Amino acid sequence: MSLRALYVNPMEGEVNPAIDAIAYGLQQSLDQAGIDTRMLVADFRDPDCVARTGAAIRAGTAARVDAIAFYALDPTGPAEAVAEARAAGLPVFTFVRPFFPVNAAVLYPNFNHGVCMAEWLSERLPAGARVAIIGGPDTPDDAEEVAGLLYAFARRGVNVVNDPTDRAWCNLTDVSSGGMEVTLRLLEEHQQLDGLVPYNDETMLGALEAFDEVGRPDGLQLISRNGSPNAVEQVRAGRSQGTWDLDASGIGTTLGDLVVHHLTVEPLDDHLGISPVGRMIHAANVASWRPWTDRISVRPFTIGLDETAP
Repeated sequence: MSLRALYVNPMEGEVNPAIDAIAYGLQQSLDQAGIDTRMLVADFRDPDCVARTGAAIRAGTAARVDAIAFYALDPTGPAEAVAEARAAGLPVFTFVRPFFPVNAAVLYPNFNHGVCMAEWLSERLPAGARVAIIGGPDTPDDAEEVAGLLYAFARRGVNVVNDPTDRAWCNLTDVSSGGMEVTLRLLEEHQQLDGLVPYNDETMLGALEAFDEVGRPDGLQLISRNGSPNAVEQVRAGRSQGTWDLDASGIGTTLGDLVVHHLTVEPLDDHLGISPVGRMIHAANVASWRPWTDRISVRPFTIGLDETAP
């Protein structure tokens, strides 16, 4: 019998391109090792997401898959389900390190992303510039990126006019409609902005929708993070000045390689890997950008667990 791994995805497919790319990267690494990937979904936007994630992990434990992976957007849960899986001899792997033991986790250099993004933008802003930041859901990766942005802007003397740790200035939905809503409120309160930094590309696309509706402040510089195809098209069109390509598919292959190592080379426990740092995609280098679908192979996921081992 071939090895099987379960991945609990935090969103349905084709909602957030970066989430898709991470999952496809994970699947590619497992495919190359002959490991069958199964997927269940526990949408982080659901109030009972932690419980759903725990239920998915328990389903994988009952089905006796050979490894379980999930996105630890809530670092405190689902600790009990993970402990049960590990007690049953199943290794567990996570994107983002949780507050409880797992076999291996992939860290993102989120703070560094924020620092590099802010440095890049600061070099293109006038002295005493005013910028706004749109934060995201209260997850470790998004919060660390915002912390890096705030640190670097303060070091460069750039004035951040809002508090992106305040939920009022966060896109809690992680999709473009939420970004539009927050941007409209920002533009009502702050008419003079030199820069706007939505924490991810989907939020940036919502900001552009807001600009289309009420107008864009003159000279406003706009950057975001993820390097998704639609965001790169906005760079080509001159509507966005840059998107930080964090190599989402590379995040997926990084964790996938750890799963493969554990199952085929030697066991891992409390092991940490780190994903690629990436680069800013802007007008001067956009021609060199390759979409993630050209970096990895893409095939449909197998949804669900169709058998339980005796």
